[in-house]
Amino acid sequence: MSKFELHKYSGMRYEPNQIISFSDNTSFSASDIDEKMKNHIGVSAVHVKEMEQQEFDYFITNYGDNFESIYFFHNTKVKDLSALSKLKKVKYLLFYNFRSKSLWDMSENESLRGIMISDSKKMIYNLEQMQYAPNLEELLLFSTTFNKYCVKSITPLKKCKKLKRLFIEFNTEDKSFIPEEFNYLDEFKYQCDRKRNFTY
Repeated sequence: MSKFELHKYSGMRYEPNQIISFSDNTSFSASDIDEKMKNHIGVSAVHVKEMEQQEFDYFITNYGDNFESIYFFHNTKVKDLSALSKLKKVKYLLFYNFRSKSLWDMSENESLRGIMISDSKKMIYNLEQMQYAPNLEELLLFSTTFNKYCVKSITPLKKCKKLKRLFIEFNTEDKSFIPEEFNYLDEFKYQCDRKRNFTY
């Protein structure tokens, strides 16, 4: 039985006071976001969708650390994730359908325990920043369109000293990758390129 804590947040039924939608915003306004956030006081997990870049930056900077878990859903207009580097208290970050071309500096995300990234092609190509997350324990990387996604290399994840659970369902450009190198993990599943027809 899987022990991924991330599954609790990816599969949970979010109540109305846990869902933050920005689809009704025609333009960025800090006061509008402040007013919107009054409806989400006291919740530990939120589901955030349809943000613009300015909204994302303001939300993370001013409210991000109020939550234990943040599930970013279908925020295709957010391209720069650098604001996430400021988070000190968030434990779990989940992303679905992002178009950012890179990750962020995780070196100061001291409380971060788990990351899930799904259907975010460019975001997962280079995993280098993962190795700097000081307390990362869980990582879920997958896609509903498996054969269109590719990771440059999985090797950087070996430098995640606290990593315990890893699930990867992507192609990889690194043909020298040896799955057995991750046998030390408590839980590990890797499904690679369909041409190689390999599941570990």
